[in-house]
Amino acid sequence: MLNKTLEFLRIADLQPSDEKVRKRRESAADLVAQLASKTNRGILLALLQGTVAGFDGSLLTQESTAVVLLMKVIKDRDATLPHDLKENAIDLRSVAAIALGELLITQSEGSPTAEAILVALSMRSALSSRPAASDKYIRWMLDTLLEASDKVLQLAAQLRRERSTLALQQLDELKEPAEAAEGSKIWDIVLPVVKSALLEVSAQEAVGREELETLWWMFTAYSEIEQKPLADLSPLAAAFCSGVELAKRALLPPSPSAVAMVKRVVESGRKPATLGAISLQDAAADWSESMISALSPVDGSTDDVVSHYPSLLPISWSCHRLRQCKDKPKLGKEVTATTGIPLSHSQSPANWGAQVFREKILQRVLIDAKES
Repeated sequence: MLNKTLEFLRIADLQPSDEKVRKRRESAADLVAQLASKTNRGILLALLQGTVAGFDGSLLTQESTAVVLLMKVIKDRDATLPHDLKENAIDLRSVAAIALGELLITQSEGSPTAEAILVALSMRSALSSRPAASDKYIRWMLDTLLEASDKVLQLAAQLRRERSTLALQQLDELKEPAEAAEGSKIWDIVLPVVKSALLEVSAQEAVGREELETLWWMFTAYSEIEQKPLADLSPLAAAFCSGVELAKRALLPPSPSAVAMVKRVVESGRKPATLGAISLQDAAADWSESMISALSPVDGSTDDVVSHYPSLLPISWSCHRLRQCKDKPKLGKEVTATTGIPLSHSQSPANWGAQVFREKILQRVLIDAKES
């Protein structure tokens, strides 16, 4: 968010000079232009991890491509930036956050860009279950990005499910072309209109199918992962399975109401006493092998995504870790160090289920982007 450069810089400098604000704004603008390219998708995801977890952790190094690029766009305008990552990590985090915020508010013909949606889904997945930052300026920065992310997702989901008959109307109004001019073809006029109408019908059918499949799944209340009714599962297991199974049925990006569906399915018919907060460590003890495989399956594309982005996919990475340690299937301190979520961090089963839902959605987006 270029218009909030001053505020974001306060995580590193409480009273930055006007010149520094100007230079960092220009650096962030340069970074935004480079991140808009699909070829830099990996850098974008690395910057997201650095913004969420910090650039001085174990996920990024001095030689990381994202760090090298970030330092370059800053040093091009400010040679005084320290070269050591241990000394400039906060500066890098502020500029990365400014650029990500600018991507979030960038639209194309009234619609969020693909990069904005990716940033928004990543932010929501990374921050929803992560404890709030202790530093008030970092906390404000992340809250600001999260608020912008929610606006992007709400608009994108609304546009994806918007009912329209414009293309069909254009087809209906299509008149027989006059005698074609020399060298032209009638199909050049007719075919684009027909294609638009068919695409419109296909999009509407997908929306209807999403509604039907989701409602039918909720009506049956049966877990495909555990092969039993959700009511026969513990609240935590039901939440986990609901998150994965609803995410598989959702169009991208999902409707904001989808998380509420997880809560309703999990809490319906259960006593309040069984729905209290549970720690990540205790939650993991309730994950079966089939649940772990559902969120972190052993296949090349998903496993690669999960292993590379632990801050964005913390529960997925935890499942990945449990699969690697079959002889000792218990989460250790490395989970907190890698994902940023303490093992003692507690929340309700419905909230854990909502986190699983968000991560499965982000996995789908990341895999689709990687394969396209």
